[in-house]
Amino acid sequence: MNKAKSALWGLSTGHFILDMHVAILIPLYPLIAQRLDINLAAISVVIALGHSMASVLEPLFGFISDKMNHRIFLVWGLIMACFFIPLASKFNVIIPFTICLVIGMFGNALFHPQASSLVREFNEKNPKISLFMGIFLGLGTLGYATGPYLGAFICERFGYEKVFYTFIFGLIYAIFMYFYVPKMHIKEQIIKEKFLTIILTIFKNKVCALLFVISMMKSIVSICYSTFLPFLLQDEGYKLSKIGIIITLFFIAGGIASFTSSRFEKKIGTKNTIALSMNAIFPLTVAFLILLKHSFVLSMVCFVLIGYFILLSVGIILNQAQRAIPKYTGVISGIIQGAGWGIGALFLTPMGWFSQHFGIDKILILISAFAFVIGIYSIKSDILKN
Repeated sequence: MNKAKSALWGLSTGHFILDMHVAILIPLYPLIAQRLDINLAAISVVIALGHSMASVLEPLFGFISDKMNHRIFLVWGLIMACFFIPLASKFNVIIPFTICLVIGMFGNALFHPQASSLVREFNEKNPKISLFMGIFLGLGTLGYATGPYLGAFICERFGYEKVFYTFIFGLIYAIFMYFYVPKMHIKEQIIKEKFLTIILTIFKNKVCALLFVISMMKSIVSICYSTFLPFLLQDEGYKLSKIGIIITLFFIAGGIASFTSSRFEKKIGTKNTIALSMNAIFPLTVAFLILLKHSFVLSMVCFVLIGYFILLSVGIILNQAQRAIPKYTGVISGIIQGAGWGIGALFLTPMGWFSQHFGIDKILILISAFAFVIGIYSIKSDILKN
């Protein structure tokens, strides 16, 4: 196997295992809230803090990785995420729980910019770069999809305390990845610009700025839906195992979307694919909420389709942003995939308060309507090209 394929599959599998651990506690949030003796609004703050504190630092980690010629972020990022996020489940006090969650997400933030930059580095001249980036992101999404089911399965079959031991998967693969993933090319030109100068350069680029807003909106939708659905279904009387399966299907659909996004891009163009991925969320949300009271199966079909369209254009967005300013691939990955999603996660705090006081259904309608407006703008503006 050549270096390009070794890098692609080695990094993508690591992405799968890492994101599996990032999502492993999702279906357990109602149980964790009970153990911590906090309500929906309070645990929304904790989750937002965990997802955001490290993620907003991803551009800085990307900046550092762009100046590096070794893969330390890959290995230690994977180990930190896979150990500390399951470790959080061991605590029934909010402060150590939050600290473990933040450290675990810190590892998540270390891994992503360098990994996505390496995928592009080894496939820079490959015409299938959009497909390969889709595979990398898609396997991460499938890992994120597997996490909720795995967490719910272990909790119900073996007991809540056993969820912690999933860290073994990450530790073993981190060692394997160290030897399997090809070493980085020696950079001929090390970036000399200051970090803030690069950030300003990226945000002055209209393409990158718009793609950042779209990425942030996708984060808001994704994290609100995956966080609030367990509470919504628990109120309807559904078991933990069924909730875990539904969340898993939601993210499996997103993983499939990442694999198929390049086909959409070829058929209807980059701009239209991005707009479609935003515009479809609102009508599907309305259908999901209406059908929830009448047909559980049909409502869940709509919910899973929402997962598909949220992540349909994620690989395309990252590829287009890196193409706009190819010199700073690590920083751009940190901004689009890290800061964009991390800042989006911060909105979970006011959304949790809103949901606590006015209802989960109303907040889902509101955020899907915002996504629809941004989708309309992206297709009508001349910033994005097909």
